[in-house]
Amino acid sequence: MSGVIQAWTRIENWLHQHRCTVDLEALHPPVSEEALQSLQSTVPYPLHPHLVEWLRIHDGALQDRSVWPFRYFPIRAEGMEDGPQYFGEAFEDFRAEFTDDGLEPEGPEGAWDPPNAYEFWVPIAITVTGEYLAVDHRPGDTYGTVREIDYECSYMWGVILWENLGKMFEEIADGPESGSGVRGRGRTYRHVPLVVEVPPTTSMPESYSTPVVVDGDPVKRLQWRIE
Repeated sequence: MSGVIQAWTRIENWLHQHRCTVDLEALHPPVSEEALQSLQSTVPYPLHPHLVEWLRIHDGALQDRSVWPFRYFPIRAEGMEDGPQYFGEAFEDFRAEFTDDGLEPEGPEGAWDPPNAYEFWVPIAITVTGEYLAVDHRPGDTYGTVREIDYECSYMWGVILWENLGKMFEEIADGPESGSGVRGRGRTYRHVPLVVEVPPTTSMPESYSTPVVVDGDPVKRLQWRIE
């Protein structure tokens, strides 16, 4: 069993043990072979094994669900297809804002990556405000790394957050199991897990004083608090 499968199994076991039915129901079924082949046909390189393993567990999840911390929700395979082209176009716009002022933004490994680097970035998750996580498929030291693409960042674009997708899932699994949470960007804060009783349609549990009950059991979900 791979690290991706092992780590995600731990996450789902924790959700089952804590009866986080809302989060479990938000996860899509495994990707179809047709959708996986369609994604593969859009990029001129083999998809990273970790990405394929993840999609064969779940083809993304419903938006605004909190299984993943740091405000991200996983996207479907079909939503990944235009990612590399989009990143390339977005980077040119991002870089233009600096070069128009005679500046050169700093990249995550020092000097900015070659222009075609973004053709190798396949998105895996997005926030409601448009930030992305992407798996780097470039050959070399950064192969398989998980990067964050934040358009509001004023100095860096494409910072590496994890060595690979398996390591990311391991950290997400460790957070709820230990209760210590998951580090935030820059390691200056943490996303601490909470299990709350709320209706499955609300993202504002504090506005409800009475838990919703389905078949005798309260509806629960995982929520991440920043500390």
